[in-house]
Amino acid sequence: MIEIAEGRKGADFRCLDIPQDVTMTFAIPQEPLTSVTVDKFGIATEIDFPHMPREKIRKLYGTKMQKEVHYYIDALLKNVGSDATILDLGCGNGGNKRYLESIGFHNIISVDFMAPGAEFLVDVHRLPFASESFDLILTTATLEHFYNPFIAFKEMNRVLRTGGMLIASGSFWESWHGNSCFHFTPGGIDLLCRSTDLKLSDLWSGWGFIPSISSHAFGLARLKRFTYFLQRIFDFGYSLRYSREAAKKHRFKTSGSFGLFAVKTKGTLPP
Repeated sequence: MIEIAEGRKGADFRCLDIPQDVTMTFAIPQEPLTSVTVDKFGIATEIDFPHMPREKIRKLYGTKMQKEVHYYIDALLKNVGSDATILDLGCGNGGNKRYLESIGFHNIISVDFMAPGAEFLVDVHRLPFASESFDLILTTATLEHFYNPFIAFKEMNRVLRTGGMLIASGSFWESWHGNSCFHFTPGGIDLLCRSTDLKLSDLWSGWGFIPSISSHAFGLARLKRFTYFLQRIFDFGYSLRYSREAAKKHRFKTSGSFGLFAVKTKGTLPP
């Protein structure tokens, strides 16, 4: 069941006092995506798509959404409609849900491991939802906090419907923050998707190395707007000095974080 009874809202479904053994099968060796093959990604980045600026989104809804996230959410709205069922995973202060509701979606469940604003407390490694429940899982700035990302991706894949979408993001070049466990490269993200039925269809640079290092190594987060501007100048200069494709590959090699879009390609039998 997607819906949990209203009377149980705020319930804790993490089962923290109940250990569970999970067995997974892996094919070895693996061949992760290499840094010379990223040219097939950055699809949404290259599209001239009208969207609300990141800073305006943050001011209005208290969340950070990049152009690429807007693009794929718009695709969901057009292809599935406002009745699409959405799991806002790692919801934090609820900003993602407020934005999604503002554009017409109404079947949204917001969950988190600890945030007090969550409708339900859950552990991504054992989600309390039936298989094939959601059309979209939106989980931003969360991947580095999954303590076993392979199990987490298996669970997200399980609760997505066939053809369902995953929009996610996580750190690469950022400091060890909170309870972050693993920071990801495009190669690692590719392996996580290939360990399930998720087809990795797009990847993008979340923020460049200049704002990332400035914020996380030098404590200059208050200057983020300026460092984003410096990053744009650097990227433009790099593309002039070398090429647009070279600048794109450099961004993928040095990005502070990555976003991804993946689609579930096969049905999942109930556990």
